[in-house]
Amino acid sequence: MSYPKYFFYYSIVWFNVLLVTISLPVNANSYSPPYPHKIPMIIITPEWREIDIQKMPMTVNVLSGDVLDSSGIEDSMDLQYRVPGFVFKSNSVLGQPFLRGVGSDLISAGSDASVSTFVDGVYQARSADSIHHFYDIERVEVLKGPQSVHLGRNVIGGAVSIINTEPKFYHEAYADMELGSFDKQQFRGMVNIPIDDYHTSIRFAGLVSQRDGYTKNIFSGRELDNEDIYSFRGKLLYSPSSEISILFGAERTREDSTRSFGNQPDPGIGVNGGILAGGTVPADPRQVTHNTDDSVFMQSDRLSAKVDWALDGMDFISLTAYQKSRVVMTIDLDGTEINYSSNSPWESSEFITQEFRWASRNNRSLGWVAGLYYLHEEAKQRLDTRLPLVNVRNRPGGDVMTDSYAAFGQLSYEINPAWKATAGIRYSYDKRSLDFDQTLEDPLGVLGPAGTTVVTQADAKNWDAVTPEFGIEYSVDKNKVLYANISRGFKSGGFNTSAAQSSFSPEYLWAFEGGMKSTFPAHAVRINGALFLYDYKDMQLLTLPQGAPATAYPTVANAAKATVQGLDLEIQVGITERLDLSLAMTMLDAQFDSFISVDPNNKTDDPDRAGDPLPQAPKLSLNLGINYQYFLEAGTLNFIGNYRYQSSVYFNAFSDPAVRQGGYGLIDVGLIYESRKGRWYAEFYGKNLTDKLYAENIIRQDPLAGTQYFWGAPRTFGLRVGYRM
Repeated sequence: MSYPKYFFYYSIVWFNVLLVTISLPVNANSYSPPYPHKIPMIIITPEWREIDIQKMPMTVNVLSGDVLDSSGIEDSMDLQYRVPGFVFKSNSVLGQPFLRGVGSDLISAGSDASVSTFVDGVYQARSADSIHHFYDIERVEVLKGPQSVHLGRNVIGGAVSIINTEPKFYHEAYADMELGSFDKQQFRGMVNIPIDDYHTSIRFAGLVSQRDGYTKNIFSGRELDNEDIYSFRGKLLYSPSSEISILFGAERTREDSTRSFGNQPDPGIGVNGGILAGGTVPADPRQVTHNTDDSVFMQSDRLSAKVDWALDGMDFISLTAYQKSRVVMTIDLDGTEINYSSNSPWESSEFITQEFRWASRNNRSLGWVAGLYYLHEEAKQRLDTRLPLVNVRNRPGGDVMTDSYAAFGQLSYEINPAWKATAGIRYSYDKRSLDFDQTLEDPLGVLGPAGTTVVTQADAKNWDAVTPEFGIEYSVDKNKVLYANISRGFKSGGFNTSAAQSSFSPEYLWAFEGGMKSTFPAHAVRINGALFLYDYKDMQLLTLPQGAPATAYPTVANAAKATVQGLDLEIQVGITERLDLSLAMTMLDAQFDSFISVDPNNKTDDPDRAGDPLPQAPKLSLNLGINYQYFLEAGTLNFIGNYRYQSSVYFNAFSDPAVRQGGYGLIDVGLIYESRKGRWYAEFYGKNLTDKLYAENIIRQDPLAGTQYFWGAPRTFGLRVGYRM
């Protein structure tokens, strides 16, 4: 393991923050904190209980449903604008989240995400399901670092846990309408109906959202980057006594849009076959000349059942889920009016998960958690790349069956009122089978022998791992906690369903984190900080074999080792009874220790990548926030401002300047009115006020697509008006 020089600098910064935090005096005459009580103070922990987030010995960012609304954050992709160290790259409707530089570009039916998404505790197996639209939501938790015990499915880099609101035993309802830029129209509604005689409550919620596109296809006259989504969810809670409750849930989401399809090629960088054949690129970044009718259709259905049973001296929880999803797309690869290259991929997934968890009650010095987890998934993926000018068609695809088993447990012991030790362990066993086939039609022999070539592959492989966790906590007083922990992360091996190759091996990550969590109620101040170090091995990276034909897809190799280190810092201060300020920051140094691979787009470059930065790993990401509350005779008015800065990142593992996005900052504002009794509310927001042009993704693949820019959203405004009862 290597320890680069930045580790020393981070240690100095963190140590000084620690000294200031511990030594900050308490003034009994100071005003009471106005802001911290607005921040969610609870989080679902390994025991699935509500615990003060300030008592948790890990780095967790929590955003409540109210904060999401007031900030204009509408889906999981938008979380990157409020959570430092979090980068969410998307490939159409396929999500690729990164936390602290750990993530994956690999989209395959035979692989897992490095940063996983959970919805109401249910693991989302496919990348399309990592993009979740928010409505009637209680909170979102972003957990940083490996998670072997805290969630049912093991996670190597972190997790986004989305918790939707559960039924209540009182009448409740709301409805609101939003109108915004690009003719945006969105309706949300919820109704909660208790049935007291049957100890039951039912909650229905829904979202319908439509918006015109940010990008104009001046060749076809169509709009791209538009949105057409609906989602409906129902939950039924049956609780005959205080000892037992059963929660049933059902949700359907459907999207028919062109979101993230306004890709624009760069005529000056890379080799784009469409441009070489005479294709044109508009000067306006919000205009394209695609000859293909880009589109995406996605549908996801989820069913779940959760049982909470308070037994004598312990709690028992069972979570069962079934989910089915399908995505169909059409993509103009070269991004010009020339019919040079296109792709029509689709994927589907059907899985069931079962988790059992037993946990001791919290009123004992010795606490414990034990659990079992099972996942069975049948997933398919098919790609269809066409080069019409030379009559070439390449169709790879695979069917993958996955079975995952795990047993985990954790012990925590209060040595004395100040010290607490924790130890956990997980055993994971994953088995995958692959049925792969690829048909390459090349009648003119442009890419090789003339004719049709068929490749098939049938394979099966299993992997297992033991992943421990150790932690120690010291409570300076009831409002200050210092902690240190060590954990091992594991990401299963798998198969590539885009190209014929042998299986790739698992990834492993040792994480070391030391931090503090402190609250000063008399001063309305909260300071949380963490210093972390990752030893990351056997990284699964996409590489294109040297000399591969134009329509070839990348292969996956366990090609690299990396060190990731940095600092997380969060400060919230109540300046006055009305004015609150916040700072959230991640300083990151993430680089390859060893990685030798030829860049297929720059074959003469030095293939030794040691010392190069990891993709999607900004050295600095920060959020500055302001919240000013003004009391009116008829209610309250809140002004919210947020500035988000992200330093430069590379979008591939080769540090190619063509796929580098420089540092940039975004300014968002919100104005929220709520009537005195809380019935009526109105929320106005403005996002990207300076209309900054920035890339959410840049890909390069010569000569199939060249260099393609996927621009982030322009300046937008929205007004939501609603009524609750």
